[in-house]
Amino acid sequence: MLLFPGLPMSRNTDTDDHPTTLPEAHQGAALPADEAALLRQSLDHLRHVFWVATWPEKRLLYANQEFEKVWGISPEVATHEPDRLTAAVHPDDRAGWIAAHTNPNGSDTEYRLCRPDGRVRWLRESIFPIRDAAGRPVRLVGLAKDITAYKRLGDAVRESEERFRKFFDLNPSPSCIFSARTGKVVEINTAFEELTGYARREVLGQSLGKLNLWLDPTLPALVLHALRQKAVPQAFDTTIQTRTGQIRDVTVAANLVTIGGRPCVVAVATDLTEFNDLRRQLTESEARFRSLVENAPDILICTTLDGEVTYLNHADLGCQESILLGQNLLDYATDANAIRAAMREVMTTGQAASFEAQFHFTAEHQRWCAGRVAPIRCGENITELLFRLRDIEGRKAAELELQKLYAEIAEANTKLRELDRLKARFAAMLVHDLRSPLGCVYSALELFETIGKTDDDTRHLIGVARNSLERALNLLNEVQEVYRSEETGITLNRTPFDVTDLLREVVDGIRPEADRKNITLKYELPEAGQLPSLLADRSKLLRVISNLLTNAVKFTSKGGVVMLNTAVVNGMGVNIGRDFIEISVTDTGIGIPPEDLPYVFDVYRQSRNNRSGVGVGLGLSIVKSIVAAHGGDVRVESQPGVGTSFTVSLPISAVDETPEALPPDRDQTPSPTAAGTGLTN
Repeated sequence: MLLFPGLPMSRNTDTDDHPTTLPEAHQGAALPADEAALLRQSLDHLRHVFWVATWPEKRLLYANQEFEKVWGISPEVATHEPDRLTAAVHPDDRAGWIAAHTNPNGSDTEYRLCRPDGRVRWLRESIFPIRDAAGRPVRLVGLAKDITAYKRLGDAVRESEERFRKFFDLNPSPSCIFSARTGKVVEINTAFEELTGYARREVLGQSLGKLNLWLDPTLPALVLHALRQKAVPQAFDTTIQTRTGQIRDVTVAANLVTIGGRPCVVAVATDLTEFNDLRRQLTESEARFRSLVENAPDILICTTLDGEVTYLNHADLGCQESILLGQNLLDYATDANAIRAAMREVMTTGQAASFEAQFHFTAEHQRWCAGRVAPIRCGENITELLFRLRDIEGRKAAELELQKLYAEIAEANTKLRELDRLKARFAAMLVHDLRSPLGCVYSALELFETIGKTDDDTRHLIGVARNSLERALNLLNEVQEVYRSEETGITLNRTPFDVTDLLREVVDGIRPEADRKNITLKYELPEAGQLPSLLADRSKLLRVISNLLTNAVKFTSKGGVVMLNTAVVNGMGVNIGRDFIEISVTDTGIGIPPEDLPYVFDVYRQSRNNRSGVGVGLGLSIVKSIVAAHGGDVRVESQPGVGTSFTVSLPISAVDETPEALPPDRDQTPSPTAAGTGLTN
């Protein structure tokens, strides 16, 4: 209720200075006392604030008892201290409150009242005028109602609605509310907009069945019918088409509820498109995996951590799959220690481990298997073990057969070595026994030639005999040298010497034979001292170069060319940092067929182009052995009809190095033409 400043008020007829009668019209008579008392009692029991004031003086004539209950201020205090009323009105509502009570035509207003005890109450007040016969307002009547409870209830409802709105809108599942009678959309959330591509303003008020969402347009009507017939939640899977044309798989849960007294349907969708894609991919992956596993040539077995079989890809074990399932794999191993060690390694390191074991899945079916066990993880924990078994029964049998073969080969090698020793001993004895008579014959020929009483024909025959005898003696020496080098190796007598002098000596020795065949010798030998000194066995290297030049002249036709070249080169590969002297002998002779090149250094091996029948194929074998003993190498290149080139590479050693402490070369035999027969026993 509102009190106007300066107007006294009283409800006690014995003490009030003002009349106790109810307001009367400007020219009307007062009510009888009993009727006025009756009316005042009725108004005092009214549960709303009621007041009457004059106009335009705004003098309060009456206020009922509800005033003090609502305002917390007695009417007397309000009459004498009118500013307290103005101060009690909430500051935000004060201007509207004053305007409502200065309007002669009446008004309706709501405002907040701040009571002295600190509580705030809401009032809804209606003010209307009472007019005289001329229509002029002479009284103002006010009726105020305490609506605090309603306001609080409204605030609670709005707060609840706001919470529901936020929850509904923030729900990640696309949701929609539509009328159960008309099918028109009442509300959608943001997730619904994101899924369908339709904005809220486009959907609200539209019939759900008419939206271009459903590939099956009859589905919404069927769901509504099912909900009306039986008000229980409905769930169904369907496919929708978004505004952009995308096809999405969804599952929809619908329920019939009452909102604001109206039956509505709440539908919540779950987008299953990605889930269905993943499920299809998983199904396809499982099918591929199962096909690979079941058709794998190896046996794949899943077991628990203790070895109990939980899966088997195929029963290629000599027994039924159902027999092994639930059994311990270790019970079928002849010796399970290797398997247990592999299992412990897997559990300790988390890495796969290998083993070999023999399994007896049946009494008649035993086999060796190469196995590999790997962990099967669930998160960080090892939950199962995967065994891969591969049948190696054939390999094991082959290994046993190979071991037997190795033993036989070792025994045969032992016999061959013994045979080689016997052969070498026989060759040494044969050479020794042949040297003495041949030496005597050679000496007799020399003596006979020196008598000087022979004619020319006789001397010619003696020369032929001596040449034949020299070849026989050289052949014996080569045979002895080959067998001795195979048995004890070549002994070197290393001394530093100038390579140029060695080469000149070889060229001078071969020149007569080259001149006889009209063969041109081409060489450009460096001056003495220009090439580094070589620490090697001079006599043996003299024999190597002499042998190569002799072969070049022998297999080069008349009018051909034989070239001798030297150079200092740097080593390659493992020989980087070392220097080598390369000596090459190249001819324009008949050449060596390609199929014979790999064997030119073998003992008793001659090229098929050698039609002269001279020699037995020992010279190049001796060359190879001497060069190898010096740490060098000899290479050959040839083209039939064009020529052949032999290249000898010898490592250079510093002259101040201490020569290798080796005994004198026992194989060095003087040339028969240089020192008599050159035969020793």
